[in-house]
Amino acid sequence: MEKEEWTVLKTLRHARHDWMNDIQIVKGYLALNNLDEAARAADHIIVKAVQESRLCNLGMPGMAELFMTFNWSQHLFRLEYEIDENITAGRTDDQQAFRFFNRLFSLLEQHVKEYNTHELFIHLSEKEEHLFVRMEWMGEVANRPLLLDKIGEIPKELQLKSAVLETGCQDILMEVTF
Repeated sequence: MEKEEWTVLKTLRHARHDWMNDIQIVKGYLALNNLDEAARAADHIIVKAVQESRLCNLGMPGMAELFMTFNWSQHLFRLEYEIDENITAGRTDDQQAFRFFNRLFSLLEQHVKEYNTHELFIHLSEKEEHLFVRMEWMGEVANRPLLLDKIGEIPKELQLKSAVLETGCQDILMEVTF
């Protein structure tokens, strides 16, 4: 996946656009006098800001930039992430994490079945003083066995501990320890 150049101006423009969309949703619910939904939308904005703050505080700028800007470009799937409170990336190599996720995202883009809804949810936590990542792919893929093999190769090449767990449905669960 080719890395797009993000100038400060372009980054601010996208961030402003996201904030405006979120605020317009709250305003729409308020205009309809639907206070419960307005409160829920405001809570979503707060949760998103907290998660972005946690991501930035990991001290992994390459991975943070990749995650925060991913949905600003056209992709065949949506990226969502959650970061536990008070985790430290400590000894985690930012460039190694960036390479892992960049290659994973590229592979998923190559195997996704178009015209369907797809999402990759990433949960970051700490396990035995290491960054532990659990990922869940929700959506259809083409040539699933080949994709699973290729996903399994990424952590091996980067010398990471990992597991790819199949589910009975089309979802794919993955775990990686950095």
